[in-house]
Order: sequence, then structure tokens, then C-alpha cells
Amino acid sequence: MKNNTISVLSVVQGVFALIVGLCVLTAFSPAYAEEPEGLMDVNLSVKPEPLAQDVESGIDHLFKVLKGDDSMLAMNKIQPMLDFVVNMQDDPKDIAPAKRFKGYGVCLRQEVHTDLDRILRYFYNPAIPNYLLCPAVLRLSGWQEDSPFLAREKGLWEELPTLNEPVITRGREFETNTPDSFAEAYYAYDLNRLIILLKHQGKNVLVSVTEQDGKSDVGRKGAILNDTEWDYFYSGLEGLNKGMIGWMDTFMYSSGSVQIFVEHDQADMKSSVFLFKWLNAGWAGMNVVKRSHIYDGSLRYARSFKKVVESEDLTPEAVVLGMAGVVDMSDIEMDVLIRQYAKNFETRFKNDPKLKSGDYAAIIADGGYAKVLDKEGRRSVLALEKLKNMLGMETLVTIGSGPVARKQVPALAPAEVEASVVEETPEG
Repeated sequence: MKNNTISVLSVVQGVFALIVGLCVLTAFSPAYAEEPEGLMDVNLSVKPEPLAQDVESGIDHLFKVLKGDDSMLAMNKIQPMLDFVVNMQDDPKDIAPAKRFKGYGVCLRQEVHTDLDRILRYFYNPAIPNYLLCPAVLRLSGWQEDSPFLAREKGLWEELPTLNEPVITRGREFETNTPDSFAEAYYAYDLNRLIILLKHQGKNVLVSVTEQDGKSDVGRKGAILNDTEWDYFYSGLEGLNKGMIGWMDTFMYSSGSVQIFVEHDQADMKSSVFLFKWLNAGWAGMNVVKRSHIYDGSLRYARSFKKVVESEDLTPEAVVLGMAGVVDMSDIEMDVLIRQYAKNFETRFKNDPKLKSGDYAAIIADGGYAKVLDKEGRRSVLALEKLKNMLGMETLVTIGSGPVARKQVPALAPAEVEASVVEETPEG
């Protein structure tokens, strides 16, 4: 009787697994089948054109240099790729690079109204964390202490006036992304970066090459609350915010990118950013990422990046000073501000459809969100709030001086926060 019971249970479990598997395969259908629009109204061709072989060869060479040493760089091997990027005027979204890292790839091009000097002072300034320059896709980032990039005696922007030969540097970084637009999961991972500053066709060009180093941490549940205002929720809970498959352990298995900034006209502040991007992520070793998912995230990146670097109300120098105030903040100061943030977050978002019930509602109740944010998570929250304040955006707390935001949730006074929230230790 016992064996029969076990057999029946095995059949039931097998059928259940089959049903779940079919649901997953339907949800994550292979790329080049039906492409959903996504958060950014992505609409890609189901039959994209392949990238030219000489361009592919240039990309391959860059990844070899990333894994090797600086002396391996041969400019003649990347010239066709640079020609393609510098001369491209059309939208390349329906051109597909070859699969790399066991994942599909996309091409994205966006015009940016600034010069390369300003981009470098923002994006490759050790005093400004990268996550503040693309806050729609990065929650947290930083350089590892042994990175050669940090040992440089001068900024990359200082190389521009005498840029005759390529300037090469590199380093190792850590990143945590914001919730993705499909399953609203977020991941922590490491990556290696190669940076090449050069002249091509008389134009200043920056090439940045990245490859993920090892598998990410397990995916955790988050929520996109307002992508244009950079409002996100991080639960700390493992899994996906996706119905029947919410229990799955997912990972970013591998990823890579080649990002190229081209200064087309310094006087008129005209530049462009071109991105080749690949991603392999999913569960049980299976890649479930479509081209549309990658392109959607790339558009989110570009939108937030442009908002920062094109702002007339912001300068790289002002951001450096603003971030210094956050970095130097004591644990006590940080704790008081995070308690304010958690209370105001609850006031603002407790009726949001994504947060008003279940585990998420329990997490934010009575300012409890403060317990989920560890020290680095707290500092990234406050850095982002400071940046938003400097841009005149809506904020949940005010940190130091800055432009008056268009709208701000009334903040509790520090004394009120101390009286209303019991001292607790962040969980992670």
C-alpha cells in the first residue's frame, strides 16, 4: 500500500511539474518567436538582420583583450566595428549581433546632447558611483579596491587634449541591478571592465567592454513602482515577482557588453552612445531571456543616463560634492534618514497594487522597510535621493541643500521617527 501511495504521489508530482514547465516555457518562449512590447514599448523584428562579420570580428577582439592584456589591442582589428558605430545614423534595433555568453544580443543607439569630457567626468569618475548615472537599471555598483582604474593619477577627461595614442585602463566591479521589467527580480554580480579612450575619424571615442565574472547571486523579488522617477522596492526575498513561477531560484549566468561613446561635435555638444549587449539568465541552467527583454532594459538605461548627463541643473562637480556628504554620513545619521525614508515610503506606496497586500505589505508596514535595507543598500538609497533632490525630482527625504523638488512627501521629524520605530538591525 505504501509503495502504491508513493507511486501515485510521484505521478501527481510529475504531472504538476509538467504543467509548471509548460507555463514557464510559454512565459519564456525562445527569442525570435513572439516579441512582447515590454515596459518601454519594445517592438523588435522577429527576423533581425545579422551584424556584418568584420564588425563581429572586432567585438571578438575586444573580448580577447579584456581577458588578456593591454598589449593585445590591435587597432586594425576593431576599425570596421568603429566605422560601423561612428557612421551609423539609423536605429540599429533590428540588427542582431551573434550569440555570445550563451545568450542573445541587441544593438542600441541613442544620441546624447553633451560632449565626451562631460560624459567622462560623470561616468568614469571614481568619486561618482555608476549606479547614479543609470539609476533605472543599477541599484548599487562600485570598483573593487585592486582595480588599476583606481590607481590612475589623472581622470580620463584629462587625457582628451593630448589624445594621440589609445589610453587603456581596466578594473573589476560589483553591481546590483534594479528590478527587471519582466519578472521584477534583482541580482548581485561581479564584472570585469576594459576601457579604451581613442581617436577615430578625428573624433573622440570611448570604448567600454564588460564581461560578467561568474554566476550572480540568486534572484530576489522586487517591484518597479515608477520607472521614470526611479522608484523601486527591494524585498530581500528570494524568487520572482511572477505568479506561478515566483518560487523559482533564478540567476544571471553570464552577460557582456560593448559600449561606445562617440563625440560627433564638441562645440554643439553632440554625442552618441552605441551599445552591444548580451544576457544569459534563467533557472536550472536554462536561458529564458529574449532580445526584447535585453532591449527593454537597454532603453531604460539610456533614458535615465540621458536625464542625468543632459541636465542643465547638474554638474559632475556638484554630484561629487553631494555624494561626499552621503559617503561621510555617520551610521546614526544614516539610520535616522532611512527611518524617515521607510515611513514616507509606506505613506506614498502602501496603496500601490504591487505593495498593498501579502509579503510586500508586511515588509513596509510601520516603517519596517528599514529592516530590509543593509548598510550598502541604505547608502545607495540616500545617494539616489540626494541625486533626485539635486535634479529637482520628487523625493522621500531631503539630504543637505539642493533645488526644491517639484513634490515631496512630508517627512517625519527625526524625533518622531525615533519615537515611532523600534531600533532594529537590517536583515540584508
